Amino acid sequence: MLNPNLDKKAIAEEFARDSRVRIADLLDPDIAERIRDCCLNNVPYEYLTNLNGESVVITPDEMKNYSRQELVEMQQHIMTAAANGVGFFYCGYKMNRAQADSGDENIEFLNSIFDYLNGEEMLSFVAEVSGYDDLLSADGQYTRYSAGQFLTRHRDDITAEKRRLAYDISFSKDWHPDWGGLLQFFEDDGTTRDAWAPMFNSMALFDVRHVHSVTFVAPFHAQPRLSLKGWFRSKPL
Repeated sequence: MLNPNLDKKAIAEEFARDSRVRIADLLDPDIAERIRDCCLNNVPYEYLTNLNGESVVITPDEMKNYSRQELVEMQQHIMTAAANGVGFFYCGYKMNRAQADSGDENIEFLNSIFDYLNGEEMLSFVAEVSGYDDLLSADGQYTRYSAGQFLTRHRDDITAEKRRLAYDISFSKDWHPDWGGLLQFFEDDGTTRDAWAPMFNSMALFDVRHVHSVTFVAPFHAQPRLSLKGWFRSKPL
């Protein structure tokens, strides 16, 4: 699945400068196109957010059954927390091997990508370009950000989970930076550094100690922000 023409030496040199790199044309183009199509049409996303200090998952059916007042109150809670630098709101679908025999061709294909992330070729590639030689597994979550969705500033460094590297593989095409949804990096004191706009079939790979966010997606965005994200870990799943 990996693009055989990737310049591993150049990628490794870029990563070594700041423990982060964006890798263009990561996957075989046909594979990337099929993943994009599934992300647009077949992924059974759920709403993910933080309410009263706890992460919650809301199914589309549950969201439809909320009254207008309940939706307003939920939005107020989400935005109040976000104003204080806490929280997130986006759609996601986490991969796991229990879904592999679902009987749904598209879901099984998406899970084959999850298996590939945990396979020898990808783990060896990521270890080679990053210099992190203790990688044992990866998790994965397909995400969709639409208008009003975001991920506030944070680090992914959770010791108990043995996260070593964060990744975000983009499946958005022709993304305009004015739409938001940027992968924003910060200094440790909160000063903004720079931001990467979604770029089709590219992988952002960075040390989990980097402070980052996904900026608010504007109401006038022309398409959803689509990606597969997660962490490479130094322990098995």
